[in-house]
Amino acid sequence: MALILATLSSLIFGVADFAGALAARRVPAVTVVVGAHLTGLVGLSAVASLFAPGPPPAPDLGWGVLAGLGGSVGIALLYHALATTPMSVTAPVAAVVGTAVPVVFGVIIGERPDPVAWVGMVLVIPALLLIPARGEAGSGSSMRALGLGSAVGVFFGLFGILISRTGDASGIWPLVAARATSVALMIGVALAWHRPVVPRRHAWPLACTAGLLDSAANVLFVLAVRMELLSLVAVIMAMYPASTVGLARIVLDERVHRTQVVGMGIAVVALILIAVA
Repeated sequence: MALILATLSSLIFGVADFAGALAARRVPAVTVVVGAHLTGLVGLSAVASLFAPGPPPAPDLGWGVLAGLGGSVGIALLYHALATTPMSVTAPVAAVVGTAVPVVFGVIIGERPDPVAWVGMVLVIPALLLIPARGEAGSGSSMRALGLGSAVGVFFGLFGILISRTGDASGIWPLVAARATSVALMIGVALAWHRPVVPRRHAWPLACTAGLLDSAANVLFVLAVRMELLSLVAVIMAMYPASTVGLARIVLDERVHRTQVVGMGIAVVALILIAVA
């Protein structure tokens, strides 16, 4: 069940990132994050009591606040990177680094996945490199995209680690704390950088869509990581570029290259190996 939740979360994250990236082409990325996370905060607050009546333990709220600090910076960097650099470089680098950070942490704290699961986890690496590939000459040489993608991966990895430290009794209240923190932080950044705090009307639907889907994906992630090893859940979560690429093909009519098809096939095999382990 945990791996199913993680897979759904990964797919939804990819859709949310696609919507956020489109919005970031119209307004600054920090503005998109404010609108998206404000929408997500309202949605999470509305349903939080269904998972746990509260009040949640103070330490869990603290983990949520710390996760919100890292996650908000990561998502702002991601939206900016996807809107301004080659996705074929940024997305796989962010996914690989974002996977490596929690996997290494999980091993350090004593997690020991099954050998078959390790095979699946290793196969995810070439899948992540192939799925976003667009076959565009020179795109892989962009050092800026590599740098931004690496930074995004680190922040996403930290978010996963921090939010996974929360307990079952807290429900999704730590996510509420994370969203409240990110909204406050991004409003401060927007004001300091003289950027619009509220997205323009034509960007609101995309920002709201990104915020609601991102929050739903986070709920699924929290539920999954409380049932299964963080290292396994993180690997599955890292395949979110697959849905982003699919939407780019459908919505933007971008061509799907053979390398992407091969990458998706490898990803399926990896998922099966992790699931049966």
